Formats: sequence, C-alpha cells, structure tokens
Amino acid sequence: MVWLGGLITLVSIVLWVYAFFDALTTPGSEVRNLPKVLWLVVIGLFMPVGSILWLFLGRPATGSAVRGGAPSPAQAASSADDLDPSDFAGPSGNTHPLGPDDDPEFLRGLDRRIDPDD
Repeated sequence: MVWLGGLITLVSIVLWVYAFFDALTTPGSEVRNLPKVLWLVVIGLFMPVGSILWLFLGRPATGSAVRGGAPSPAQAASSADDLDPSDFAGPSGNTHPLGPDDDPEFLRGLDRRIDPDD
C-alpha cells in the first residue's frame, strides 16, 4: 500500500508541475475565467485541486489556436472519401518563405558573412 501512496504523490507532483508551467507559458489574453496571475496562485496554493481546476476551467479552448483562418481541407471534409488530392497540391498563399533556409536573400547574406572575399 505504501507504493500506492507514492504513486499518487508522484502523479500529483507531475500534474502540478505541468499545470503550473502550462499556466505560466499561456498568454494572458487566452486564459479563461480568472486572470493569469490568480491562476498561478490557485495552482501554487491548492496543489492537486488547483491543477485540475486549471486543466478544466483555465486553459485556453482548443479551437483558439487558429483564429480567423479558413478551415483546412482536412477539417472541412467529413470523411476520407470526401478528400481531393488537388486540395493539398495548391500554393499555400504565403508570399514570404517559410524559413530562413528557403530565403535566397538570407542565404546570400550568409555566404557573404562566411566568405567575404567572394
């Protein structure tokens, strides 16, 4: 029975650490029901209960990560039978490169910094 108490304690500590750092890294504008600072106090003072309350009442809604964007073809389709491969082959609509390794100007500047004699 001692191992069960240790397991419950370990799960409580892991849950507390997860909830605290999740609340700490969540932007204040996305926190629900209470201000961010108050959530951190609740999680810190009421170890198991505060963490559970954060997970169910304070975390941002899962749909808030993408705001104002059109649904992707995968989200708009109701099943795999409705998917069309041409929906995914089109351009992304971004006019700028996705990363620095895709940006030709960045690569030229990097070459100049590495070998300024050329």
